[in-house]
Order: sequence, then C-alpha cells, then structure tokens
Amino acid sequence: MALVATRLNLTLKQLRAFVSVADSGSFTDAAAQLHLTQSAVSVLVRELEGELGFRLFERSTRRVRLSAAGADFYPLALKVIQDVDSAALSALQLQERKRGNIRVAATPLYAATVVPEAMATFRARYPGIVVRLLDMMNEQVLANVLSGAVDFGVAPQQRPPSGEIVQTPLFLDRLHLICPADHELARLRSVAWKAALRHPFVNPSHDYTVRLQMDLNAWSTDLVLAPVQEVSYFSTVLGLIKAGLGVTALPEHTVPFTRPYGLTAVPLREPVIKRQVSLFTKRGHSLSPAAETLFNFLQEFVARETPGEPVRQTPKARTTPK
Repeated sequence: MALVATRLNLTLKQLRAFVSVADSGSFTDAAAQLHLTQSAVSVLVRELEGELGFRLFERSTRRVRLSAAGADFYPLALKVIQDVDSAALSALQLQERKRGNIRVAATPLYAATVVPEAMATFRARYPGIVVRLLDMMNEQVLANVLSGAVDFGVAPQQRPPSGEIVQTPLFLDRLHLICPADHELARLRSVAWKAALRHPFVNPSHDYTVRLQMDLNAWSTDLVLAPVQEVSYFSTVLGLIKAGLGVTALPEHTVPFTRPYGLTAVPLREPVIKRQVSLFTKRGHSLSPAAETLFNFLQEFVARETPGEPVRQTPKARTTPK
C-alpha cells in the first residue's frame, strides 16, 4: 500500500519494518515478528532511508539504536500505522455488521410499535450499530427516502410510490372498529361495515377518509363514509371516541393504545380491509452493510413477532434494484 507524501514514495511495509526494528532493537527480532527474512527487513529499512534522505538507525555489532532523525520520525510512522490499522478494523467491522449508523423514517403508528420493538432486539444482537428513528407523516417518509436523508422508511402505502422509490412489502395490518367498551358493537366478535357506518365516525385525517372510502367503494357503493370529525392525531381520535362522540376504524397495531382510553377493538368485515405496510428504499441506492442488516432483520422480526399478517413471499433484498 503506497502512502502519498510530497516527492516521497513511502510504503506501509517500509514503515512497519522501521517501527518493528525500533521497538525490538534488532533486525533479527523484527524479521521474526513480521514473518520476513532479516535481509528483507534490512532492504525495507534501507529503501525507507533512501526515500527520506537520512539514516534512521545507528548500527553496532550488538544493538540497533534510533538516530536523532529516526527518533523524530518514529512517532509519525507509528501514528500512520495505527491509523491504517484502525481504519482496516473499522472496515472489517462494517463488513461484518458489527458497526454502523442507520437512519430510519417511520410513520407515527409504526414508529411507536413495530420499529422500536424490532430495534430493541436488534440492538441486543448488534450493539455496535446505532439506529436513529425519525417519526413523520407518510409523505415525509417517502420524501426523506428520496433525498437520502434516511437509509429507508417504514410506512403504509397510501398512494403509488414514485418510480424512484422501491417498495418491499412488510406486512398487512387489518382495520378494526374502535369504540367505547360499553358500545353496542363492542360485544360482537366482528362487525360488518354496513353496521359500523350507522354510527358517527371520527377519522385521523381527510386523506385517511378518502383512501378508506375508495376501499369501501370497491366492495359496494352503498357503503358511504361521512365522518363527523377529521383530526390530525390518533390521540385526538381516541379522546373523542372515549367521550362518546363516535367510533373509528384503525389498523390493528393501534389496539394497544386504545386500552388506556377504555376502548374496545373489533375486527371489521364485509369488506375486510388491510393496510399494506412496506419498507421503502431509493432506487439505485445500495444500502450500507449495517442498514442492509436491519432491513433484512425487520422482515424476519415481522414474520415472527407482529400481530399483522406478514408478507412471507417477499424475498430479502440485499441491495435496491437499479
């Protein structure tokens, strides 16, 4: 490996030979440490002296000592070797998925459920990899993936992604009716949409309403969703329902958050509506070894741990296709 210096052509082998001789005080001992012949070590040191233009050692029949110039040069050579060794170790650890920094964007629901649950298990397995989680709305997730601000995103697909975005299906999250525990529908094992829509609906956003109405229309045009409230946050939705101001339909991963509000979740049917939750990456952008490890780990974790329906037929993607 050549080290670039002004008008000099130094090599890492030469520096290692020099430092080894300086540390051991012997060409013979240095040769044994480096697994070289004594003559090879002598040649390397002479070549280094020739490049530098000064003697590095004062030689005697009994011992080799650093010259004054050699003593000045020693800490510089040692630092270069240490820096190269450190860089090589870091590269090896990155290759072996032992180190790295990852930035993941996720929508609020999955940033509060699937992703942190997976992160906890992932950190125990890969303690040297740091995962930074950014929670944001769906459109922001895709925008951050496109800009390269994050390695990948976790979000439900609300509209067809850009051609620059690659979607890897993760799991399907079924919609449940969320209502007060004393509601007339709460005691049922499942609720038909026709029955649910007889009650006032509270939705988390207008976009959510539009997408949900499209899903209902695909089943029957008689299923009309006319929410009495469209608010911005899930917590507001749950608060309104707790106050008896309506019901809502939310993905199954919301269910743990409904219990402190005294609410009940009942699976919806006719139609059964499932939200496709996916991993989003930028087309043509290869994931780092650490990010690739987490990307694949999330798919394994979901198949094993999440209450949603895993998409098992999706192959692991080592890199994003171009």
